[in-house]
Amino acid sequence: MQKNSIDGQEEQINEMIERIFEISRKSLPIGATIGMIGKVIQMRENGVEEINIRKQISGVTRIGLNDPRIDEIIFEIEEKPAQNTYMPFNNSQFEALKKKMDNG
Repeated sequence: MQKNSIDGQEEQINEMIERIFEISRKSLPIGATIGMIGKVIQMRENGVEEINIRKQISGVTRIGLNDPRIDEIIFEIEEKPAQNTYMPFNNSQFEALKKKMDNG
């Protein structure tokens, strides 16, 4: 079960990276993008001001601070993973568990 959890997280991060590339309309260095995702999550958990989070994203993506795409990226990092976790009909782990129970 733990491997499935790790695979699910990796898949979610890969989807997040792809979506950030789509939003920014350019290919970004993967390492810098992963670092940005982690930093934004950490900043939000530590109660850092919104402007500093926007600056973090802007620094990696080169998108202007007031560009609406920054809000889309923040959504991808902060909101979408929670929705995927708590919306069971869009959750691949839930579906796998359901199939396992049905076959068990």
